[in-house]
Amino acid sequence: MLKKIAQKMVDLGFTKYEALAYVSLLQHSPVTRYELSKNSGVPRSAIYDVIRRLESHGAVNALSGTPEKYVPLPQEEFLNMLTQRYSKKIDDFKKDISKIETFIHPGQLWNITGYDHFIAKAKEMINEAKTEIYLSAWTREIKEILKELKKAEKRGVRVVIFSFTQVPEIGQVYSYDLDEQELEKTWDHKLILARDREELLMGEASKKPNQQTAWTKNKAILHIALNHIVLDITLFGLRFGIDVNEAVIEMHPGEFEILGTLLEKKLPENSIVDLNFSQRN
Repeated sequence: MLKKIAQKMVDLGFTKYEALAYVSLLQHSPVTRYELSKNSGVPRSAIYDVIRRLESHGAVNALSGTPEKYVPLPQEEFLNMLTQRYSKKIDDFKKDISKIETFIHPGQLWNITGYDHFIAKAKEMINEAKTEIYLSAWTREIKEILKELKKAEKRGVRVVIFSFTQVPEIGQVYSYDLDEQELEKTWDHKLILARDREELLMGEASKKPNQQTAWTKNKAILHIALNHIVLDITLFGLRFGIDVNEAVIEMHPGEFEILGTLLEKKLPENSIVDLNFSQRN
């Protein structure tokens, strides 16, 4: 547990020894440099410089006495200090970088590497959603972003989910309710997430190292991905005799009017294929 916490500090820009020393001080303080070295595993030859750097960060204070003993800045104050420090750095960077003229095309397709970054991007998109979210995913990934989906639905965002696997009850769900572990024997996890018809994240939702997924605002690719989800929902409705109009009524009604006419001619006895949305309110 302590090593995990120390690694989080390393991710924030501290060295491994700084992180180990600070976490150790939270458990045992006040202590001398010798005691801190022994408790934390930081070599005695490095402990002086480590303490000096932590003092410069404001994370450690020395108590007067002989020999000197050290105490850590309490967790709450330490976190507040980091928040303020990084917020200012980000604000300064944002201010400066906004002055640079950019010629990046908004329709560019970008690769996102790694499962954690993939999920983080999905959460970011959901948090930014204003009107609708169309999602095709598996149980594992839906659970990863469930908190964000619930918040989006609570603020009035329309959430439409298609899945071959089991899905928690949220939004409009169209699921075959298959066992994920059984399906994994044949297929790989995949995710398609479309936000407000403006932004798309899609690809194999794999935990393999360096796995890449795609993110874009390209309207053509977004259109194809949305139609893919709508087609899956439409086929789901046909297979189970379920009216899926509520999920697709907003999606290009002119196109579905033509599709509905063709399906009615092909399957005149099946009332579920009525996709003539132009007659609906």
